[in-house]
Amino acid sequence: MIHYEKNMLLLKQKDLLLYNKMNLYQSDKEKYIPVMTTSGDMTLKVISYDYTRQKQIDFFLHSKYNPIKEAEKFAKAKYNSNKGIILYGFALGYHIEALMELLSDEQELYIFEMNLDVFKSALEIRDLSKILSHPGLHFIITDNTSDFALKLSRLLEEHKNLIIYPPSLKTIPEEGGNIRFILEDWDIKKTESNEWKERVIYNYERNKRLNCPNVGELFGKYKDLPFVVVSAGPSLEKNVHLLKKLEGRAFIFAVGRVLKILLWKDIEPDMFCIIDPQYGPTYSQIEGYEDLDIPLVFHEYAAADTIAKYRGPKYIASDKKEHIENPGHLMELGGSVATAVVDLAIRFGGNPIVFVGQDLAFTNGQSHAYGGLVNQDVSRRKVKGQNGEFLDTTLGLLSFKHWIENKIRDNPRVEFINATEGGAYIEGCKHISLQDFIDQYIDFSSPIDKRLRQRKLEEEIKLFTASIEYI
Repeated sequence: MIHYEKNMLLLKQKDLLLYNKMNLYQSDKEKYIPVMTTSGDMTLKVISYDYTRQKQIDFFLHSKYNPIKEAEKFAKAKYNSNKGIILYGFALGYHIEALMELLSDEQELYIFEMNLDVFKSALEIRDLSKILSHPGLHFIITDNTSDFALKLSRLLEEHKNLIIYPPSLKTIPEEGGNIRFILEDWDIKKTESNEWKERVIYNYERNKRLNCPNVGELFGKYKDLPFVVVSAGPSLEKNVHLLKKLEGRAFIFAVGRVLKILLWKDIEPDMFCIIDPQYGPTYSQIEGYEDLDIPLVFHEYAAADTIAKYRGPKYIASDKKEHIENPGHLMELGGSVATAVVDLAIRFGGNPIVFVGQDLAFTNGQSHAYGGLVNQDVSRRKVKGQNGEFLDTTLGLLSFKHWIENKIRDNPRVEFINATEGGAYIEGCKHISLQDFIDQYIDFSSPIDKRLRQRKLEEEIKLFTASIEYI
């Protein structure tokens, strides 16, 4: 506590509101324990409960041997010359001091932290005078998730430069779970984008030369038509056969991975979607079916060699405003082909939007329908299932779940129905079986919708004519 009064005086000068809050805040001494390291510096042992893995954990926020050397290594690996750097994780400040040594006079560092127990501990056990007196450092330290998200999103729009101190993610409180998933997902996508940069540039240049119409031309064309988003989750095996009843009655929008599954079961979707930049996995989705008349919508970064081989009708989609002429044609990717299809279904005017095969978890130990086995090396998380049970899942699937839930909240006029019949519970959805959806929402006494493909209209006419002739 010898540093506390000095730190608080400096904090008062820098941020009076934060000073007042911390002056009244009492940290949990049983869960946040100061520990002397081998090097003679302080670290913090945290005893916590991991809600995603459903178990108690304990860990050190900094090395229990030499926090300063660890911090210097982190700073050298993460530092960049951007004007504004955003950092999540205050911890005890060692890595912040190391970053400060690398900052130029023009650079500013924005430090975010959600755990007030950690920040209070730092004020009590370390001399933070260098950090608290630096004019180029700005603190966004709050346990208010709405305030946190708003300030972070605004800064990311301006700087697009986020560094994450990984141990601090473990200390985000349970109520900030969505924030943690977003931050972890950001780190994953940043790594992927670096690895795939050359590939997506190649795909974009090739796909652009195809001169396909933009999928935005279809936005609003299917207002209040039921849309069924068919994903490849394990539960698809339970009810895929029922989709045949919906041909001509609902817009069946499939992810590329389930195209062959549907065709093998004599179900023809109204559209399918591919976004993956890799040739191998995507070509296997259409191999042998390159001449279908089913429209394909593909992201501009999707595997160009696969897209070129598909000879059916094609629409290009983009989430980059600098790549399209009409800003009204912009779509949102969401990180997966399933989230892309959800976004497009909303923009097409679909209502209700029904999820099938959208498990977002390893239901019955499977990763995908019809034989997709779980990779045992994958890092597991837990998610609440539709029946209140907890299922294995991954960080990526959880981030897609939260993205979908945010989409649902942003579109209150659209009814969302989860007819997956398994997997994760999706907040904001009505959870019913696919057969119940058909019974409650589909009127078979009325003609099929003319906005769906003409082939289905012709089939309906033939069936109707045949029935009259029989009578």
